[in-house]
Amino acid sequence: MSKLLPRIYLPALLVCAQLVIGAQTTYAGEIKVAMKDMKRAMRGAMASTTMPELSRYVAQLEKDADQASRQPYRSDQATYDEGMRKLKLQLAAVDEAIRANDMNEAKQDLRKINATKKHYHDLLN
Repeated sequence: MSKLLPRIYLPALLVCAQLVIGAQTTYAGEIKVAMKDMKRAMRGAMASTTMPELSRYVAQLEKDADQASRQPYRSDQATYDEGMRKLKLQLAAVDEAIRANDMNEAKQDLRKINATKKHYHDLLN
């Protein structure tokens, strides 16, 4: 019986390990995709010349930020969550400028987001 146990448990352990590693890779991949989409949306927003165009890019940025904020972060969840909360607050300021039809203020707020992004990327990398 004792010789049979390693034969049963070892394969089961390996399958479990693969599932855990695969899940972590999936989350990392989802965050990476969302971050790349956010980068594209940010570039589009900064290059926008009309409020409707800017609004579309900011809506995409908010959607991507929401998606990324729901993902677990492997190394420092607290700092990641803090950065995502700050991003959402800053996006609210961009929305306020858009509602006020103030493109200059909206883009100024987007620049602040870029500075925040750099700060949290430095903390997390």
